[in-house]
Amino acid sequence: MLEQLELFQVLNDEQQNEVNRFVERQQHYVTDRIESMKKTVEMLKEAGFKQGENFSCTYAVDKETSERSFGYGDNSFKAEVTFNTISGCVYLKHKRFYAGELKSDNSSVSKTGDKLECSRITPQYRAYKPSTLLVKLNEYNEDQQWRYDNYVKKNNMLEYTLDKYSKLYPNATVQTGSGYAGNRSFSTVLVSFESGSWVEFKLGFRQDEEYMFKKFDATVDALKGMDLLNHFNEQK
Repeated sequence: MLEQLELFQVLNDEQQNEVNRFVERQQHYVTDRIESMKKTVEMLKEAGFKQGENFSCTYAVDKETSERSFGYGDNSFKAEVTFNTISGCVYLKHKRFYAGELKSDNSSVSKTGDKLECSRITPQYRAYKPSTLLVKLNEYNEDQQWRYDNYVKKNNMLEYTLDKYSKLYPNATVQTGSGYAGNRSFSTVLVSFESGSWVEFKLGFRQDEEYMFKKFDATVDALKGMDLLNHFNEQK
């Protein structure tokens, strides 16, 4: 019975006023968000962005009913409140190269005074003039397209080179390897023979321009000390 009384507790005037102020703050927040998004859309259009092509704006206003906590210490209380909420944003539409695929992606853009910020597509975490942001968007898309095209080119070249040495040396094992230049890795073609010898090639900029990156001679490289010297001495 006590639990039922607490559940349907009637708020006093001060408590009700605090609840009302919360509901009003939420409504102000919703209104401000809508106005901010409308202004952002206006700034984008004035700078040359095209809605549906370069950006989108979607939002929804809903009502939420939930139990909220109010006040502090001895004056704290809980009450079930119905208030407005808003979801959605203004998004820039852009390309994204990831995991070997070029995809369409969206990133939120926010307004800071007379500037706009979308750190996902810009080299710095700061706001830009809308016209400058459009330039940054185009540069970002070009970069993502280049990365994808370069990936496809290298992948095709790798497949071509693997096939080339598989046909030249059918008894050898031809597979993809990896090399490192500083902290960057790159793909190689590793040709391994039954003797234990192998040659590793690094790809060039075009087909058939690969060059030897590493090698291992199972006969010579296994020699040590005098055996190696004698081998060199016997060379003609």
